[in-house]
Amino acid sequence: MKDVLTMAIRMADTKKSGCFLLLALAMVALPSCKKFVEIEPPPTEVTTATVFSDSTAAASAMTGLYSQMMSSNLFFMNGGLTLLPALSADELTRTSPNASFDVFTVNAIAPNNSLLQNNLWRSAYGYIYQCNAIIEGAAKSSSLSPSFKQRLIAEARFNRAFCYFYLVNLFGDVPLVAVTDYLINASMPRTQSSAVYAAIDADLQYAKSYLPAMVTENIQPTSGAAAAMLARSKLFQKDWAAAEANATTVINSGLYSLPANLSMVFVPGSSEIIWQLVPVQPSFNTAEGNVFIPANGTTRPTYVLTQSLQNAFDTGDARRTAWIKTTVSNGQSYAFPYKYKERVSTTIGAPPVEYNVVLRLAEQYLIRAEARVKQGKLSEANADLNVTRGRAGLPNVVATDDTSCLMAIEKERRREFFAEWGHRWFDLKRTGRADTVLSLTKSGWQPSDALYPIPFEEIQNNPALTQNPGY
Repeated sequence: MKDVLTMAIRMADTKKSGCFLLLALAMVALPSCKKFVEIEPPPTEVTTATVFSDSTAAASAMTGLYSQMMSSNLFFMNGGLTLLPALSADELTRTSPNASFDVFTVNAIAPNNSLLQNNLWRSAYGYIYQCNAIIEGAAKSSSLSPSFKQRLIAEARFNRAFCYFYLVNLFGDVPLVAVTDYLINASMPRTQSSAVYAAIDADLQYAKSYLPAMVTENIQPTSGAAAAMLARSKLFQKDWAAAEANATTVINSGLYSLPANLSMVFVPGSSEIIWQLVPVQPSFNTAEGNVFIPANGTTRPTYVLTQSLQNAFDTGDARRTAWIKTTVSNGQSYAFPYKYKERVSTTIGAPPVEYNVVLRLAEQYLIRAEARVKQGKLSEANADLNVTRGRAGLPNVVATDDTSCLMAIEKERRREFFAEWGHRWFDLKRTGRADTVLSLTKSGWQPSDALYPIPFEEIQNNPALTQNPGY
């Protein structure tokens, strides 16, 4: 196998693929590993054999992946999947013009948009390439124990599946890159979404089998995180029985619970958190907190909640008070997301006090509620729906037919997951409600807007790629 860093350099120099290898950055953590230092590879090369020569070095490669995910604000795993889809849906709007962001709000994204290419497509495929390098390196290692090797591969496969889940829902058919061979990847065409989902499910099943049940603060994926993502994947594929079964696995595990106090949901010690990522930028907490919270009490927020989203909250909904904050600037009120409470660290160099919450238990109840409706289990669906409603201080709802229950679930998901990992954007699309809902508030809306365009430079560099309709 060619050395990992050399492959990265070749890919970066030729610019013939969005799959930039970022594993080189992960190696920053490795010089403290004795075996790594003793080998003294050339300054521009890090051999795969060295990286996977012992568990400490191999674990550092995985840590490097998470560090890279959190290294830049508003990239794929660090705020980008929250902000950009929220603008595309009916959740957020900017208070000042910005050409790169405004096109997401009006759903008129050009294929050469830099946020589309760099923050979404390229960063995602960079993480996927890094996962593939870890999987290949671990599989070929003769130094790692079988159990550690399985866990490392499971963790990489989980992260690969997570990235592909979002890519396929943002862009539709996407290249299914599963190896580090540049010659294969550089000319790979788009893969049908059904095949991408099959790969996602296979990765998650493996992760569910070999990841541990618990880790400290759930800052790495666990078997519960794999089951949670599998429940979501099955819901999107309309495999209702499998969605219900995997959500039940998470709910009944006893490892997670819903805090009664909504202000405790997005703190590192929350019992609701299934998976979260630790910020790595100095003096920063989450990208969402940094972007959404204004600098002071009189500064106009950059992003505010749409009026339709504010109107979606019933009287007495505690989420309206706990997760939304209003500030007054120049005599005008602005409501902005306030799930995270910290904009920046108050002390330079202080460790973060808030982490990036990726998966949490509330979603599993609402996944199971929807899956149960689709299987004719209306009373059980009502019970699941009322779990999150009850936590928010709302009375129980008793839907008497499937249609009203599904609409109640849609409304509940909108209120529970606003400005969080693109939930609203993907919900409207997967349920076929995007045209009906978004055409009411977006004058230029057309059905083809439901998919983002394939980045122009990727098509230029790879003639096997084709563009989505409408672009």
